[in-house]
Amino acid sequence: MVSEFIAQGRHLVRAEFTLARSELKSEARKAAAGGGMLAAGAVVTLLGAMTLVAFLVIALANVMPLWASALLITGVLLAVGVGVGVVGAKRLKTVHPPQKTLQTLKEDSQWASTTMRSAKSRMHGHA
Repeated sequence: MVSEFIAQGRHLVRAEFTLARSELKSEARKAAAGGGMLAAGAVVTLLGAMTLVAFLVIALANVMPLWASALLITGVLLAVGVGVGVVGAKRLKTVHPPQKTLQTLKEDSQWASTTMRSAKSRMHGHA
């Protein structure tokens, strides 16, 4: 009976490991996509900030139509950067812990406890 319990325990551990790996891969893909978009948003926002600095330098150095184009580029880059950053942050919020694995681990723990108690009571009952 104990060897059967151990064999079933091994089978459960393997099944849990496979389920956990599958769930974690799925969540890791979502995290990578969200994190990548967040990083892209940060880079584009940085480019916007650099252009804003160029705008300020040009606008202060000489008041000409050149500043209008610098301001337009700055506005577009900042809007794109903020937009991409918001989308990336929303995607990161969809990443969750492996719920199925956590639930089945709880169930397996309860099963193992019950089976062990039952096996112990049978051993003590026959002794």
